[in-house]
Amino acid sequence: MHMAKSVVLAAGAVCGLVGAAHAQDSVSTTNGLPGDAVSAYQGGTDSRQIVRYVVDLPSKSSSWLSSYALGPVVKASKSNAGGYFDQLIGAVAASNRFSSGSFFSNDAYGLWTAQPGTGVNVPQNAAWTNSLLGLNRTGQQFGLAFMEFGAGSDGAFGSGDDENSVIGAVVNFQYRRTSRLFVQRVAAVHNKATAASSGTASFGVGGVDPSGNVHILADGYSMTVPQRLNARALIRANLGARQASVVNQILGSGVNVLYTDSGAMTTVRATTIMQTVPTIVAATTPGGLGRAVMLATDLANNYVFESSAGASTISTAYLPGGSGSPRGSLAFVPQVHAPVAAAANPIGTAATLIRTDSNTKTRGIQIFGVSSNGGVGGQTTLSLPTVAGDLFDRDDSFSPAAAHGALGGHEFSHYASQASFRGGNSQVAMVQLAGGDLLVGATVAANGGGSSVPQSQDNYIAVARVPAGGGTPVWTIAAHTGSVTGFAGGQSKAIFGRSTPGGPLLEIGRLARHTEVFGASATGPSISSPAMDRGGNVYFVSTIGLTGSSGTTFTTGLVRANFDAATNGYKLELLAAVGDVLPGVNSGRNFQIQFLGVADADSVDSGSVFSSGVIQDGIAGSSPQSASYGSPLSLGALMFRAKIVYDINSDGVFADPSGSGSGSTSPDQAYNVVMALMPRVPLADFNRDGVVTVNDVFDFLNVWFAGGLGSDWTGEGAVTVSDIFEFLNDWFLGG
Repeated sequence: MHMAKSVVLAAGAVCGLVGAAHAQDSVSTTNGLPGDAVSAYQGGTDSRQIVRYVVDLPSKSSSWLSSYALGPVVKASKSNAGGYFDQLIGAVAASNRFSSGSFFSNDAYGLWTAQPGTGVNVPQNAAWTNSLLGLNRTGQQFGLAFMEFGAGSDGAFGSGDDENSVIGAVVNFQYRRTSRLFVQRVAAVHNKATAASSGTASFGVGGVDPSGNVHILADGYSMTVPQRLNARALIRANLGARQASVVNQILGSGVNVLYTDSGAMTTVRATTIMQTVPTIVAATTPGGLGRAVMLATDLANNYVFESSAGASTISTAYLPGGSGSPRGSLAFVPQVHAPVAAAANPIGTAATLIRTDSNTKTRGIQIFGVSSNGGVGGQTTLSLPTVAGDLFDRDDSFSPAAAHGALGGHEFSHYASQASFRGGNSQVAMVQLAGGDLLVGATVAANGGGSSVPQSQDNYIAVARVPAGGGTPVWTIAAHTGSVTGFAGGQSKAIFGRSTPGGPLLEIGRLARHTEVFGASATGPSISSPAMDRGGNVYFVSTIGLTGSSGTTFTTGLVRANFDAATNGYKLELLAAVGDVLPGVNSGRNFQIQFLGVADADSVDSGSVFSSGVIQDGIAGSSPQSASYGSPLSLGALMFRAKIVYDINSDGVFADPSGSGSGSTSPDQAYNVVMALMPRVPLADFNRDGVVTVNDVFDFLNVWFAGGLGSDWTGEGAVTVSDIFEFLNDWFLGG
C-alpha cells in the first residue's frame, strides 16, 4: 500500500471491502450440445422474448497495451437446424450516442458470480438466485440490434422454413463500474410463430437508438407461403412496448404488413420499390422532435424520411442537381456540418455512396444536411481523386495508384449482393471533429468494380477530411492491402505494438490479402467497411499476418487505425484476433474467439463491421473529442459479431462440437454473439485519467459535496454518505 492510500485507510475501514459480483456470459448445465441459447419462439407465461441479466466485461489489452473491456453481450437464439448451438448473426447496429438517466427497466437483472451453468434459460441453466433491481438506478444507456438467421428444422437454406429474427437490447451501465452492463434482451420481430412453421418474412437491420427503437427493412424474399410479406416495408420495433408473452411474427396480407404484437410496431413505408436498410435519428437527439425519425434510400434513387410520425416523404434534393444513383445504405451522425446544414432546425449530417463518371462508377460519397424531421439541407459530392498525388497513405506513403493502377478504375465497395438489403449499415463512416472538420471514409475495391461479385480482395479505406467551412478535402488512407505482386514485399499496411507500457511502437505484423488467410478463396474483400469514433479513429475487421519467431501467422483481426489530426495519418493497432482467449467472468469458463468475418462466399460479410456498429460518444466523465492520440477514451463502444467457444472442462482446448456431421464428443460450447468493446476504466478512477491515485479521492469528494455527475456512487438514486464509503472501498480495491 502506497503512502497516499494509507492516509484514508481509517475512513475506508468503516464499512469493509465490497465484494465483486458478476453475471452472464453463460453456459448450460450440460456438456456440449444443445447449450443454453434461448428459443426465439418461446412465449406465454414462461417467455424468453424478454430476458434481463448483468454482464461483466473482462479486460483486454491491445497491441499498443491500451486497456479495453471486451466480452459477449447478447447471444443469438437457439438453432432448430440440429447440430448447432444457435443461429447465425448477420448485421449488427448500435445507437450512435449514449443517453443518460433512469435505467430502461425497473425490474430485476439476473446476477451470478463465476457459476458455470447459471443463466436465464432454465432448465438449460440453473436459475440465478441473486439480482440487481433497475428501480431508482441511473446511468448511461445505449441500444443494440442484430439480425439472426438459420436454416430451420429441415436443415436446408432456401426451403421456405428458414428462420429470421431481429433481436434488440437496451443496455445500461453506471459511472462506478462502466464494464458492468445491465442488459434487457428483447426479441423484436420474427418470421415464424414456431420452429415448425414456414417463414413469412426476411429482415435487414439498419439502426437503433438508446430508447430501444429499432429500424428494420422487411420483405418476403425467398418466402413461399400465402401469408408471406408482399410489400417491401420500412418498419420500427419499439423494444420497450414489446409484450413478453407474444411471439411477434410479421406477416403479409396483400400490400398490408401485419404484426402479432401490433402495439410495439410502426409501418413507416410499404411499397413495391426495393429499399435499403434504414438508419435512425434517435428520439433523444438534442434539438430533435422527441421521436425516432427513419431515414433510408430506395432503388428508385429516392431519399426516404419520416416527415411525420409513421409517415414517409421521398425526395431527390439530396442528389447533385436532383439526379443520380446512390449505392448501399445511408449513414447519419447527429453532428451538423455547417456547409451542408439544413436552413431550419438542422440536426445532423447524412451520407451515402453515389455513382459518378456519367453514372457508370461508384466513386463518390454524397453528403447532405438533415433537419429535425429528416428533410434535406445542403448537399455536396466527394469524389475519389484521379491524380495519384492527391490520394496516398500519409503515414507510410503507400500509393494505391502505383500498387493497383490508375485511380480512375478504383471504386467504393461493400454494397453488392445482400449488404444493401440485409445490412450492415452503412458503407460510409463519418464524424465531425472538435474543430468542425468532417471526416468521411469508405472502403475501396482497387481491382474490379464496386458492384462486382465476387468482390476484389485488393482494398483500402479512403478517408477525406473536409474543412469546417467547406472547400477542397484532403484525402488519406487509413488501411490498405498491397498489390497482387507486392503484398509479400511489405506494401500491406503495418500493424504496430508495444512490449512495455509507453515504449516505442514496433511492427508486429501487417494487413493481409484474403487469399493469404483463406487459401481456397481467391476473392475478398480483405478489409471490412470502416466505423469511426468521436476522435476520427477507424475500426474495421481484416485478414492479417502476425510476425513471430517461427514466421507469419495468418488470421483475422479487429483493428483500430489511430488518427493523427496533425498529419492526417493513420497507424494500426490490433484490438482482438481469432485465437484470443478471455476469461468468462460470469460463466467461470474461459472462451476463445474463433470467428471474425470479413467476407462471405461472394461479397462482404453482413456480420462484419459497418459504420453503425460504433457509439460515437464518451463514457461519463471522459471527453472523447479531446482524448490523446491512441487513447481508448475516444471510443464510447463498438458492437461487433463473433463466434466464441467456451472451454467447459477447462482443459485448455477449445473444441467446437457443432456443425453438420461433426461427430465431435467435445463438452465445449460455441455461440454466435454480439461482442462489446469499451474503454476500460479502473475501479475508482473517478477522474478518468487511467490510474487510481489520491487525486481521485479529492475529485470525488469535491463532486460529492456539489452533487455533480458520479456522486451517486452506489447508483441507487440518491446522494448519501454511503456513496463516500462505497467509493473509498473501491479506491482501496482500485485498478
